[in-house]
Amino acid sequence: MGKHHADAIRATPGLEVHGVFDVDPARRSAASEEQPGAVIYDSYDQMLADDGVDLVVLITPHDTHAPLSVQASRAGKHVVTEKVMCLNTKEADEMIEAAAAANRLLTVYQNRRWDGDYLTVRRVMESGLLGEVFSIESSVNGWWFPAGWRGEKKRGGGMVYDWGAHLADQLVQLMLPSRPKQVFATFHSGGHAVDIETQTTISVLFDNSVMAQIDVGCVSHFTRPRWLVRGHSAALKMPDWETAQLKGVFSGVSGDLSVDVEKGKWANFYSNLSAHLNEGEKIAVDPAEVRIAIGILEAAFESGRTGASVGVP
Repeated sequence: MGKHHADAIRATPGLEVHGVFDVDPARRSAASEEQPGAVIYDSYDQMLADDGVDLVVLITPHDTHAPLSVQASRAGKHVVTEKVMCLNTKEADEMIEAAAAANRLLTVYQNRRWDGDYLTVRRVMESGLLGEVFSIESSVNGWWFPAGWRGEKKRGGGMVYDWGAHLADQLVQLMLPSRPKQVFATFHSGGHAVDIETQTTISVLFDNSVMAQIDVGCVSHFTRPRWLVRGHSAALKMPDWETAQLKGVFSGVSGDLSVDVEKGKWANFYSNLSAHLNEGEKIAVDPAEVRIAIGILEAAFESGRTGASVGVP
């Protein structure tokens, strides 16, 4: 993922890779080969002390995002964190406050706001073809082994902080300005020799009465549709990432419609970031909005612990 970000930055006018730090010497060596001309730092502190660094991009285990972000903000740097932004709303508040106190940018790599499937769902919902939407289901499931630290609970591993962070963020964006009110979640562990949840279903009630469900896991031999969005006039189903269909009543006639699926536009994240830093364009990923999604995940873990419905922080 470090190479993914560095390559994306190099491809974006107005941004350049100045340097790289990794705790693993082997990864530092790889970075020196993959990113010619970049300074290779021996420590995070050394990187933050470099006046040539304006922006720090954190591609690190989830449990490190909050402390590293706060430290970078206090050092006078703009910050991008990989998702998940952090582990709870307390950490989110600390990150946001540190960036504001330093008068520096904080944003989150919620790149799947530019996924083609999500852009298609958003376009159809905004078209009005569905009528009043009352239910949204979003699922990413399959059978795979969560390797490395993503299989360690203490590092913020698990399906909720992995795919759940993307799906919750997409859901918040579809619902704004409505806010999540209540969350009920069920967790399953097993199927792989890891100490994380391997299947989670999160039900979210929004204050506009829309009921949404996020379903994520790595132990499903069959999967749910990627999306199912139901409204009073029609329903949209995406059985996978590339196919979309509508079924409902259109101009008084019942029928089915095939829907063109948008192309993904991941490059838009860094092009927007460059335009914000260099030209003052509004930042696309506002950490205050990401905090809402963090609140959903935090409430989900509490619901799973207590077995009860939980209010969103």
